[in-house]
Amino acid sequence: MTTGRPRKSHDQLLRMAMDALDRENFGEAEAFCRRALMLRPASHDARQLVASALIELQRFFEAASYLEEVLDVDETDIGALADYGLCLFEMCEFENAEIVLARALDLEPTDPQACYWMALCIERRGQYQLADKYFVAAHEMEPGAYPLPSRIPREVFRNLVAQALAALPELLREKLSQVSILVEDLPCESDLVDFDPPIDPCVYGLFLGVPLQEREEGTAPGTPDAICLYQRNLERFFPPGEELVEEILATLVHEIALYLGATSEEMAEMGSA
Repeated sequence: MTTGRPRKSHDQLLRMAMDALDRENFGEAEAFCRRALMLRPASHDARQLVASALIELQRFFEAASYLEEVLDVDETDIGALADYGLCLFEMCEFENAEIVLARALDLEPTDPQACYWMALCIERRGQYQLADKYFVAAHEMEPGAYPLPSRIPREVFRNLVAQALAALPELLREKLSQVSILVEDLPCESDLVDFDPPIDPCVYGLFLGVPLQEREEGTAPGTPDAICLYQRNLERFFPPGEELVEEILATLVHEIALYLGATSEEMAEMGSA
């Protein structure tokens, strides 16, 4: 007589999911959580963990639905509120994100995740000094997870952009002759939600226009083509200097590829690799 393998319990599956999250195997963590939910459909912990895995997989709409179920049971769950605010921000529901994060901070003012994502919401309202206070608070509570953004004058940033442009292969610079290079603080909401799902609000740059391959022959674009670089998003993650120039260059190459409709192999042939 043959027997199957012993069936894992709900708690065993959650421990396996947590281990998978620690190993950054997010797909495996999601699978373990879903199996745990099959065994215990009302499991609060399984919902919270599967939401964590889905957030790491950038499946924010799915994560949000699980977190809503968690908050229906316990509306004071700080971790769920902070994660839900994160998801709403990434879904470009900025006002709702701020409401949820404010609720989390009312309950626990020293939650670093809620502070950080509140900073991002406030930043989008243009209240940069207040946003930086929240960035500082998150950094002081958890420096490794929330590094302080660097802040540099716009003219200095433009000089770094000029260095990155000069580092482009000549063939790619020629392709940019009809494309404006713009610098803004942050992407506008209309550009983000023009995609389905919306573009990450922390994106470093966007090509704004119609890719060459999508135009009918002989027609000009309705609006001038542009590549827009978002200074506050870039300087949040990269200190001024060589590292920031390299990231600006990588962003330009990525957006040029979108403009040209070129594959990575074609870009490499033009000298971008």
